[in-house]
Amino acid sequence: MNFDPEQRLPKAAIIGSFRKHYKEVVDAALKFESSSISVLSPPVSRIVDPKANFVRFETDALDSTDHQIQTETFARIFKSDFVYVVTPGGYIGRTTCFELGRILERGIPVFYSEEPDDLPISIASESVCSVDELVIRMRTVEVRSSLCR
Repeated sequence: MNFDPEQRLPKAAIIGSFRKHYKEVVDAALKFESSSISVLSPPVSRIVDPKANFVRFETDALDSTDHQIQTETFARIFKSDFVYVVTPGGYIGRTTCFELGRILERGIPVFYSEEPDDLPISIASESVCSVDELVIRMRTVEVRSSLCR
């Protein structure tokens, strides 16, 4: 079944360890975008300093603090219909754990590329899927209508 052009397409946010797995994050973003799913966060941009504790992109305002960038990131994430967590090898990272807590509080649906390690929450098996699998599931009206608010 194809996406229904009469309905609004879902918007996604992608989170995960950008320092360790940004290539996988970009790959996921490009797959979603090529399937007409808008990715609100992160920007597909170069990381300024991959060794820094807090990832900054070339598209970030130079005069922004890390806290301001995180606040702006949350604003984009909270506008998303769902969040996709990139977790190669189960790695999740400290900032991703923090973001997940806020996302789950808001009831935003969350999907994972792999079962996360060291995350003390229950994760439904249907929440663990590849981008390709999730895109196929998004093509059903029932799933899309439950995500699109």
